Amino acid sequence: MATTRGRLVRTNQTVIDQADYFQADGFSRVLGLGVADLTSEIFYNNTLQPWPLSDGTGVTDNQVAAGRVYFSEIASAPGYYSLRFRPNNSGYWRLILTYPTGQQILAQDYDVNAETSSSSGGIKASFTNC
Repeated sequence: MATTRGRLVRTNQTVIDQADYFQADGFSRVLGLGVADLTSEIFYNNTLQPWPLSDGTGVTDNQVAAGRVYFSEIASAPGYYSLRFRPNNSGYWRLILTYPTGQQILAQDYDVNAETSSSSGGIKASFTNC
């Protein structure tokens, strides 16, 4: 079973997502997966990046660094998995997480745009005719 979808995010923003893996019945969640149970590939503009899959247990969102993909089971929800990374360049990103034992693939697309400044500062004048 493969899952794919796209999202719009900003450069250097921590991407927070979830991964779902199910048992053979297609309904019951697989419990207790760790980084050793999965393989990951992350692409930036269709070029494979050497970013390792890392255990995200105990890593806060502010500690997520570019160059790694963080994976962990959500402590309060067994069978639900947290997936985080920080894209460091604008462009097209694709993350593929494979659970070989369960023959399942999760593929996520991310369109990453540069941070834009929305505040122009100063005074804005407005005139109306009477």
